[in-house]
This record gives sequence, structure tokens and C-alpha cells, in this order.
Amino acid sequence: MTDKSQQESDEESSIDRRSADIGIICSHGDEIRPLLKLLDRQRKYLDQGATFRGGFLDETIRVAIAEAGAGFAQHRAVTQTLIDEHHPAWILSVGFGSALIDELKTGDVCLANEICDTHGNNLSVKCPIPETRRVLVRKHVVADERPQSTADKASLAESTGAAVVDTTSLAAAQVCADLPEDAPRTRFLSMRVIVDTAHEAVPGVAAEALFTPSGQPKSTVIGKLTKRFNRDPELVLWETRATDAAVNMNRFLTSVMRQLAEKIKRTRI
Repeated sequence: MTDKSQQESDEESSIDRRSADIGIICSHGDEIRPLLKLLDRQRKYLDQGATFRGGFLDETIRVAIAEAGAGFAQHRAVTQTLIDEHHPAWILSVGFGSALIDELKTGDVCLANEICDTHGNNLSVKCPIPETRRVLVRKHVVADERPQSTADKASLAESTGAAVVDTTSLAAAQVCADLPEDAPRTRFLSMRVIVDTAHEAVPGVAAEALFTPSGQPKSTVIGKLTKRFNRDPELVLWETRATDAAVNMNRFLTSVMRQLAEKIKRTRI
């Protein structure tokens, strides 16, 4: 073996594959599929009914991803495991969301500076990313179920003052906020990409395919949806919207991860 090959081998063996700079939690793989294509040296395992993946972005940024599935309690448990097992400096809750305000259009990204639920819980979130034309920083609300109608959305917007609704992000935020004071610090960021606007209702079968994790890969579910309703342009539109929204969010997500990695690097020097 040459000296260069030996050096590369030593560097590879010394890489800490267990810990992570950034931990990402989502509901299903279609929300972060574009990101997965950018990660090298990926590894995967299953635990607690969730899929955990690890890999490297730009060769040096260590990333751990958990596809948690459905349910608030599930996201809490999986977030805790992500922290316990991989010790990320940041936890990012990402995924599809529904707009509650007119400013947000399909494909826009909204970061949370505050997250509430419909039971009186509220948590402030320190967001280090500034607003831009297509990226807002606003309050999010977590509902027990995704709103089914525009009237439901209007009611949520009026009662909470939130800009976006999802069903799980507060779970991860609470875990990070409740970490013991003597535990290593884990910062939190929540990011949602808009699939449906404030004045749109997603048809039930499309909402189930796009927003509700199932036991089979989401691409399989969406593929079946498209084939089943290939004569209905409206339903095909939602599949296309979700795919395009994921691309938009993952492009921005990758940029954010690089910014956070620089912050992590500076704090370690």
C-alpha cells in the first residue's frame, strides 16, 4: 500500500460515523429524498419503527436523518433517540406543511420562530436564518390532524396567529427544550415547505398519500395514486406539487446545513 493510500485508509477508519453535526427528523422519505442523493458514505438502520440514516454532505458535514413516521409521540421518541445516539449540535425538523396566510405560496419555505399547538402549549424558537422573498420566519401551529378544509385553516389562523400548520414539529422542539442543563447543547430549527396554500383544500386521497406515512415507501404510494387517478389532472397535480416542493425545500435545507456547519466549526476552534 502506498503512503497516500495508507493515509486515506487511516483517515477513513478514524471518521466518527456514530456522532453527527446535524440531525434531521421528518415523517417520510419523500420529504428529504433530494438531500439523500447528495450524501455519501450512507448507512441505514431501523429502530422504533423509524428509519435512521447517516452520511456525509460535502465530505465533512456529518448528518443523521430519522424518518420517524406518523404521530406526535413517535416524533418525540425518535428525536430523543437521535440525540442520545448521534449527539447532533442541531436538530432540524423538516417536511411538508400547509399555509395559513396569503403570503405563503406553493413551494415557499417557512421557518419557525415560535411553535404552538391547539392545547395551549407554546414554545419560542431562536431562528438564525433571516427572511427572504421566498423564505419566511413565522409562527407555526401543530394540530392533532391536518386541516381538511379552507374553513379549518382560517379557524386555525384566527385562533393561533400561525402562518403554517403541521402535525409533529413541536414534538422535536420540546425534546430539545427539555434537555438537562448539564447535557451537551442541541439547538433546534423547524422548516416547512408549502404544498397547499391557505385557500386550497387537498383532496382526501391525495392528502393521505402526501402527508400520512404508511408502511411502504412514499414513492410507491404516490406512484399508485398517480396510476389510479391518471385521468384526473387535479390529483396528479398534487403529486407533482409535492415533488417540486421537496426539491425547493431540500435546496434551501442544504444551504442552511452548510451555514450551520460553519457555525459549529467556529465554536469548536
